[in-house]
Amino acid sequence: MKETYQKIFVVIFCIFFVLVPLLPDIQISRPKLLGIEIISFLLLTIYVIFIVVENKILYFENKIGVFVFIFLSYILIRYFFFSDRPFAYTELKRWTLSIWLLYLITILGNKNYNVLITTYIFGSFLAVIYGFLQHTGGFYRIQVPKFERVISMFGNPIFFAVHIINFLPIVFGRILIEKRFFVKLIYLTVFIVSLITLYYTKTRAAFIGLFVSFLVLIFLLLPQKQKVKYLFSLLFLFVVFVLITKNIWLRQQAHFLIWRDSIKMWSSKPFFGIGLGKFHVEFVNFASEELRKIWPEKQCIINDAHNEYVQLLAENGIIGFTLFLLFLYNFFEFVIKFVKNLDSTKLKNKYELKITICSLLVGVIAVLVQNFFSVDMRFVISNIYLFITIGFILGYTSDINQKNLVFKSYVIKLISLLICFFILGIISYSSKQKVVSFISLIHFTQNGVKIQPDDVGEGLLQQVLRPYLANYKLKQEKDFFDEKILDATNTIKELEELKQKHPDKSLIYEKLAWVYAKEKNFQKAIENYLIAVKINPNSYSAYNNLGNIMFLTGNKQQAVEFYKKSIEIKPEQIDSRLNLGILYYYEGKLNLAAEQFNKVLELDPNNEKAIVYLKRMRE
Repeated sequence: MKETYQKIFVVIFCIFFVLVPLLPDIQISRPKLLGIEIISFLLLTIYVIFIVVENKILYFENKIGVFVFIFLSYILIRYFFFSDRPFAYTELKRWTLSIWLLYLITILGNKNYNVLITTYIFGSFLAVIYGFLQHTGGFYRIQVPKFERVISMFGNPIFFAVHIINFLPIVFGRILIEKRFFVKLIYLTVFIVSLITLYYTKTRAAFIGLFVSFLVLIFLLLPQKQKVKYLFSLLFLFVVFVLITKNIWLRQQAHFLIWRDSIKMWSSKPFFGIGLGKFHVEFVNFASEELRKIWPEKQCIINDAHNEYVQLLAENGIIGFTLFLLFLYNFFEFVIKFVKNLDSTKLKNKYELKITICSLLVGVIAVLVQNFFSVDMRFVISNIYLFITIGFILGYTSDINQKNLVFKSYVIKLISLLICFFILGIISYSSKQKVVSFISLIHFTQNGVKIQPDDVGEGLLQQVLRPYLANYKLKQEKDFFDEKILDATNTIKELEELKQKHPDKSLIYEKLAWVYAKEKNFQKAIENYLIAVKINPNSYSAYNNLGNIMFLTGNKQQAVEFYKKSIEIKPEQIDSRLNLGILYYYEGKLNLAAEQFNKVLELDPNNEKAIVYLKRMRE
């Protein structure tokens, strides 16, 4: 790769490593994930330009790439041919983003890794400092929100903890290889502060993950005679730590019950699983009464198995699960063999290289161990950092080769770039709206140029932005009761008079009922809607509005009946399906809610409410 492209990629990755840990991770809006997706898209765009302009593609030469490709192919096939796409989308995003960044980090070559890993540590430590301050609520004049379990900018102590244990071993590796005293002291400070902050997260799975990772580090680095002594010392320290912090370890979370019921769910479809991203929808059919006594259906949504591997098995079946395990097995086998062979080489920096690779490797192990007890990898960000770490390891241990392509003439290159820009969504077109857009920001319409974020078109960029823009647009919508009728009293009086003149006109009763509903006179609204449907039994809108009033007043069973009647009259309508789905969502009946939201998206693929509620169900 030309040095110019390398520098561009390195700069963007440095921005990634500093910016992403500092972006907030808020449910539904997910600014942190949006930042990752936008930067990943930028990297992809530049790499596509590199491929076409330079007429070559890079690849790393070892068998791990084959297993990664096979697993990703399985996910893609499941998504496009055998899955409910609204549910599977998050899983598709998780694996494609992770593997894309793994690939790009690997082909950048290890001569750039020192600055990238340093930046990764720096950005992560900034997040650690903020998390550290959350324990006390700030220091001196610096005030921050106070949390019993610190979360930094990760939205959840578990997600924060998994990030810390991923980079802590890397910091420890830097302490071991750094020769400059002052720099070593800085890394030592980073390590200690991060370790204390990890404790403040009170995340048991992370403690176990870090403990196991350092056991492996001792096993990989120390001579045979010293291993036993250090292994037992570390084990002793961990036992003492568990005894001192026993209150943390005694928290009840019903994990074993969830695992048992998840295995029962997997056994219903053992080969291919229940489908990508469908755990939270299907689990309600398998949750035992014993579990429901602890986590009642209407109060708690069990949307994960609290074990990445159990959930991977349940959703992907034994086939997908085996492919993932084959990737991990071959990865660890390859790297451990490489590390052992380093001792017999004549490389000048083999000691530093061994420590660097081993520290990265045990960072991977820490995350994988934590995910025996949680599903941090499900929420994309942890999975991405895990695969970036794997990418660093593969970059240190693999040869990077290139293959020439067919983009030889300037004409072919230009045409290819234009096609790629349309596929990527940098340039997009909507035949329905008659709009041409550039980077989903500048829109050329029949009425002129508009500058605003919008997901016009069907390119990759639009697919990335659509869930976030759906949430934004939904927030801008006014509530039914926010928009007041200017003169409600006179409007009601006029409609009452019309009703007396035309007692057989159902639309008058509907309009009157609508005004009464606006004024929150629900009894009068119900009376008039019931007369409207008696006059016109096919008034699906009246049944829908009756359902809304019943929902608002707490009569949910009758609301369901009215919504279903409305759908029966006009199956292709959207409003009643949305309202029924929302009612089921709040009742904890996620499988029934999902059925309605999926139907809505079949009728209107860009429906903001359906997109956002499906996202809420997952998060």
